[in-house]
Amino acid sequence: MDDKLDSLIAEYKDIPVPRSLASLEARVWQRLDVHRPRGSALYVLQAVRVLPIVAALVIGGTVGANARVSHEQFAAFSPDPAYAVSRLME
Repeated sequence: MDDKLDSLIAEYKDIPVPRSLASLEARVWQRLDVHRPRGSALYVLQAVRVLPIVAALVIGGTVGANARVSHEQFAAFSPDPAYAVSRLME
C-alpha cells in the first residue's frame, strides 16, 4: 500500500501545474479588493448599531460584578427556606 501511494505521489509531482492556476490566489484577492467597499458610511452605521449592545454589556458586567449575593437567596433549597409562604405571611 505504501509503495502504491508513493508511486502516485511521484506521478503527481511530475505533472506540470496549469498556467491558469498559477496565479489563482492573487487574482482572487484582486477581485475581492475591487468589490470591497472602503471608507463608506456603511462602517459608521455598523458601529452605531453595535454601540448600544457594547454599552449594555459593559453596564451589565459592571453591575453584575458589584452585585452582592446574600445567603438567604440560596436558602430556597434548605429545609426552612426564607422565601416560604409561611414566613412571608408573618
